[in-house]
Parts: sequence; structure tokens; C-alpha cells
Amino acid sequence: MLGHLGFVKELLSLKPELASEFDSHGSSPLHLASAKGYLEIVKELLLVDPELCMVRNQEGRTPLHVAAVKGRVKVVSELVGVKAESTRVLTDRAETVLHLCVGHNRLEGLKVLVDAIGKDDTLVNWKDCDGNTILHIAVSKKQIEA
Repeated sequence: MLGHLGFVKELLSLKPELASEFDSHGSSPLHLASAKGYLEIVKELLLVDPELCMVRNQEGRTPLHVAAVKGRVKVVSELVGVKAESTRVLTDRAETVLHLCVGHNRLEGLKVLVDAIGKDDTLVNWKDCDGNTILHIAVSKKQIEA
């Protein structure tokens, strides 16, 4: 949580299974590092267990979701680069990571994600539990750039 890369490296070298431990909110160290934008720590954790990209916390969010909401563009790029299929994991409200970017006005992250997913109409046109696509959300929030 404090971004001490050397400490994280040492812990992971002694006890790599710590990367897969969860806090009381169901968040892994990867969730926490992603939220804080600690890119180098994210990289270290992904070396130990890249599957952590797919794990949802108690709020139903993956590390990619958390990074997108917080606007951690470099972390978003790293997570998608390591585990591209993480872009397909939905929240409990059936939102894609694109919904979260638009809903939280994180346009830089949105650009990275759109580049990463390419011409995937399914993901771009996905409807959340309220029936909203990312275009509906952008219009309702008057986000012309999105």
C-alpha cells in the first residue's frame, strides 16, 4: 500500500504465495497496487501470478477495473498487456471496464483500452444491468470526447 518496491520484491522472493492473499475486502495486493498506480509493484506481482488479473474483489472489480476507475493509465496498459482477456471480465452490475472509464471520465484509459481491444463490437456495444452502453453513459454525462 505504501509503494515500497524493494520490500515487495524481498517478500515475494521469500514467500511468493503472499501475492495471492486477500484482505478483508477481497482485494489482492494486485488490486491495491493497481489502485495506487504502483506500476513496478504491479509488474512484480504479475510475474508471480498473472491470473490475479482475473480475480474480482467483494465489490466485483478486478485490478483492471480498479486501475481504470482511478485513472492509472500505465497500470491499465500493463494489465491488458499481460492478460488481454481481463478486458472481458464484468462487474457485478454487468459493466465492462469501458463502462467504468466512461462513467468516471477516464478518457486516457479508455483510449488505451479501445486500442487494446481493437474492433471488438461486442465489448464496445455491451449493455450493463441498466441497459446502457458506453455511448449511453457518455451522452448522459455530456462527454463529447468519449
